[in-house]
Amino acid sequence: MTQSIEIDGKTLVANCDARWDVAARSMLDSLASMHRSGPRLRPGSHIDFGWAMLQIEAHADHWVVCEPDYSQAPLQWKPQVDETIWTLNHQAALHAKLPEVAVERTRGDQQFHLAPDALFADIAYLRRLPPSSARDSGWYATTSRDSTNAVLQQTQPALAGSLLEVEPEWTAVLNLPVGFVAQFDHDRLVAVFDARRNLVYP
Repeated sequence: MTQSIEIDGKTLVANCDARWDVAARSMLDSLASMHRSGPRLRPGSHIDFGWAMLQIEAHADHWVVCEPDYSQAPLQWKPQVDETIWTLNHQAALHAKLPEVAVERTRGDQQFHLAPDALFADIAYLRRLPPSSARDSGWYATTSRDSTNAVLQQTQPALAGSLLEVEPEWTAVLNLPVGFVAQFDHDRLVAVFDARRNLVYP
């Protein structure tokens, strides 16, 4: 489906699956508000929209909201918003269950540190450490409950957004704060621990 809104005589379009129509309309309303507040949106504009950096692209008779294609290097853009909305919805659903936990967002173009065996393990642990730079999310995925240097050094950097191709359910926890640990049984979240190692979910 396609949702659209008028901005200064231009039609701005958000392409998405029909199940995301309401969210896409909300996204467009937010973009229109940003446009009114300035700086004005135009083709080539980049919009920091929580999980994703969005881009406006010009087509023959309208503009399109595009989301990153994290599978491409260098980063390319897709004329849709499905993955962005899906991720934001899953993150919001988890935080609705953890209302006392602060949000510390991760963006899809930040680094995520992945131990190769974590993708195929029965149990994987995602832990957030203090990031080393603005490009670093601080997230590490390993098969060990420990966070020793030896364990962390086995990881390899990737874009957090690349998880959408291999372990999309993991992205739900990526707005948890530094110090938190999430335990997954394959793609099922089974536990979240806070920085004091207290069980906060389920």
